[in-house]
Amino acid sequence: MKKLNEMQYILVQVLISMCLIATTPRALQSPVNLEIAHANRSIAPTILNNNIALGWLDMLCDQIRFQRVGTPPASRAFGYFGLALHQSIVAGISNGVSLENQLIDLKNIPVPANNQNYDWNIVLNNCEYIVCDEALSRYMSPNSIGLISLRDKFNQQLQQNTSYYIFTASKQLGESLGNAIVNYMKNDGYDYTRENNIYECPSRTGHPEWYEITDIDRSAYEPYWGTLRLLGSLPPDICSTNSATPFSLNPNSEFYKSAMKIVKVDTSLSQYNRVSALYWQDNPIETFTTPGHWMKIAKQQIVERNFNLAQTAEVLTYLGITLMNTSIITWKLKYKVNLLRPETYIHEVLNKPDWQPYQESPPFPEYPSERASCAGAAAEVLTKYFGSTTFIDKTEMLIALKSRTYKSFKEAAEEAAWSSFYGGIDFEAGIKDGLTIGNCIATHTIQTITLIHQ
Repeated sequence: MKKLNEMQYILVQVLISMCLIATTPRALQSPVNLEIAHANRSIAPTILNNNIALGWLDMLCDQIRFQRVGTPPASRAFGYFGLALHQSIVAGISNGVSLENQLIDLKNIPVPANNQNYDWNIVLNNCEYIVCDEALSRYMSPNSIGLISLRDKFNQQLQQNTSYYIFTASKQLGESLGNAIVNYMKNDGYDYTRENNIYECPSRTGHPEWYEITDIDRSAYEPYWGTLRLLGSLPPDICSTNSATPFSLNPNSEFYKSAMKIVKVDTSLSQYNRVSALYWQDNPIETFTTPGHWMKIAKQQIVERNFNLAQTAEVLTYLGITLMNTSIITWKLKYKVNLLRPETYIHEVLNKPDWQPYQESPPFPEYPSERASCAGAAAEVLTKYFGSTTFIDKTEMLIALKSRTYKSFKEAAEEAAWSSFYGGIDFEAGIKDGLTIGNCIATHTIQTITLIHQ
């Protein structure tokens, strides 16, 4: 009998498998057998493209803008976006490490079934839908049309290239992961701060350095944000610092001189610095907020370098978690220090009651600068993955501002941080310490959370 060549042998084996499946009762047909017939296998995230992940990042950024989500809640959304992104694909990465038990209280996360193949993009798509929906639930109705449409669009695209059984198993795993992460989110203290947010600014009597809202139409913003659970095992007081420039009413003090600099800069502000103040202001409604701006910068770098899904998830997970942790720690310090804004000091101490900052003073304490801490944290993460490289930021073209070129992420962070000084809303100390605090939080987050075994 003539010996079969390799291709003939493979064809015979496939035909035999199909005949066996066709003659087997459907109730006894296993997913494994059907996968042989369809020649489907789990493809590693290191090979898959990142279109689904970046599509959900864009959707989250857009909804944060459209729904007027503030900077702290936006940072939380990006933190859980990163968690969902990593957990959706980690089982497909040979040296990947789950975040279960690495993050405080994160336990009993669903895992893939043995001997079952998955499409990790399908897992990701259905997980991110549920997590993003929850992250935005206070700002839009559940099961929003935009989120549902994106999920269904991606599911339809992905279903065309896989078997029914792999699609179903992957979709179910994604939904289970999403629901587990939502349960984890519900216990981080966020809902409690929505319902119990009554705050009365401490009286400044005997404390001229304290912050106090004098406008009866405004209330203190996110006074309890610093009580939320951090993502990771960071000590609650990590990266806390005391200002190197203590408050003083003395005209010879560094603090007094710092306020004088703000007035001087305001009267001689260059056009570039005025635009810088607007470029990094990142107000809700107009832009993607401060953390969203840095997530968009990360996306630009990911696209330019043609990162695969695994690489994309690693960057965005570390960045999202770091920005969330930075926001929580920064706001905890803000209401602990409770330092007044430059506008109040300049009116009262410098005796310039008519002076107004270039940007409106926000309704929360000054120290440390959140714009600076976010910038310091993001620059540290991005430098770790992309190096000290020249890049072009196109994020603010959204509000008709020209793209800007920076020699490094650290340079961009410096400009972002000092933009609030140009805006007249932050003191030098709050900016310098903010950068240091953000850098510290990023460093500790990366050191204490392992996504990939090196």
